Amino acid sequence: MEPSMTSSPHASPGEPAVTLDQFRQVIEMQPFTRWTGLEVVSVERGRVETRLRLRHEDMTQHHGFLHGGLVGFLADNAAAYAAATEIGDVVTAQFSLNFLAPGIGDSFYTRAEVVKAGRRQVTVRVDVFAETGGEAKLIAVATAIILPAGRGAIDIVPQEGPSS
Repeated sequence: MEPSMTSSPHASPGEPAVTLDQFRQVIEMQPFTRWTGLEVVSVERGRVETRLRLRHEDMTQHHGFLHGGLVGFLADNAAAYAAATEIGDVVTAQFSLNFLAPGIGDSFYTRAEVVKAGRRQVTVRVDVFAETGGEAKLIAVATAIILPAGRGAIDIVPQEGPSS
């Protein structure tokens, strides 16, 4: 059986096209994402939450805040993951990030929600939060346009059919 993330024949209309376990497999396939320690903590159709624990020794900029590139990474991944729950394997076509506050916290989490899912593109909004001692602060808001990956899709979602 050859797996593919381009579609999920087992997903019903209310179920996500990609599951939490499948996102964990994708993270394991990506050295940079693995290095960050990003976790996908919640998956529903059209919604994803992720979490990142700050490592001060290699994730901060010169003021001690979470590096802005990592804030963008968090938002981009969350947007792509939320879109993938609707349409399977995806790529980012457009991405806009607005920083609202410095990334000061022990951990960071995202809430990504699909605004509109079409056949050719998915629009997603992502809120990025910093968290310290149970207190959360919104530090960035992103919007993204996400497209189906098409050829070269990641092979993680089992397809129905005979085994080879």
